[in-house]
Amino acid sequence: MGKPEDQRVLVTGAGGFVGRALLGQLQRTWPSAAFLATARRDGEAAALGPRVRTACVDLCMGQAVDPVIEAFRPTTVIHLAAQSSVHLAASAQLDMWRGNFLATYNLIESLHRHAPDALFVFASSGECYGRTFLDHDQVTEDAPLQPTNAYGRSKSASEYMIRDVHKGPHLILRMFNQIGPGQDERFVTSSFAAQLARIERGEAPPTIKVGDLSAERDFCDIADMVRAANLLLSDADALDPASTFNICSGQTRSIRSVLDTMLGLTSVDVSVEVDAERLRPSAIARAGGSNAAIHAACGWCPEMAFEDTLQRLLDYWRTRLAA
Repeated sequence: MGKPEDQRVLVTGAGGFVGRALLGQLQRTWPSAAFLATARRDGEAAALGPRVRTACVDLCMGQAVDPVIEAFRPTTVIHLAAQSSVHLAASAQLDMWRGNFLATYNLIESLHRHAPDALFVFASSGECYGRTFLDHDQVTEDAPLQPTNAYGRSKSASEYMIRDVHKGPHLILRMFNQIGPGQDERFVTSSFAAQLARIERGEAPPTIKVGDLSAERDFCDIADMVRAANLLLSDADALDPASTFNICSGQTRSIRSVLDTMLGLTSVDVSVEVDAERLRPSAIARAGGSNAAIHAACGWCPEMAFEDTLQRLLDYWRTRLAA
């Protein structure tokens, strides 16, 4: 990334779950760098730090993106903004394609004009592998991309577009299921924690509603994911200028085992009820990734114990509901 004092870092989606954590880490790592965070609405990127400038911009509108890139001339762009819920993506596919692909295209097109040598860091997804999971215990970065849903397809298409169009270096991060304090309860682990916290407070009946518990997924603590991204950015000059890495724990867990572990962290007695609205059986029973490549590149491996992650998540919801 060059000298820290010369860096101008643009972070999209900085007000989101991953963005808040990563931007905080980057400010500690590069205290002299200039940061610009984008958001679609006023207030989304608030409270990100005194050194972070913010810009309210709809990334889906190229005419809105271009003046931001031209004025800031970033040396690094970390593109996190996305429609990240697979379920919502299925119900609003046009908005999802605009938010995931068109926004990425607009950034790349503007960089082509105003900052062609900028490092472009793209938050992709393990969902890109899709049916490839059926033939692999742990997919590696060179495995075929066979996404099974519109979310995965939009991310895969964005990856190909970045490789074809961006003239500068790029770093593609295929993030698997991230979990931790601050995550929206649309996501399964946060949903479990929020429901349990409400039951503990007597705000809900002692029944936790669930979907398909048989699926196995690779979960990684947000703190470990942010540390992985930070290490890669710190070593970016030593990496191949067109690099792709899985960020995952390397271990799969069934959703049922996640729920059982979380139930062991509370003293309340609860029943479990399958909710038809949450029951979205997946064609992919098990989705596991290999983190060997990122470990070889920068020495990263996950450090957070899974039960500790769930405890922190449950405590987050207890505190939030008590406020």
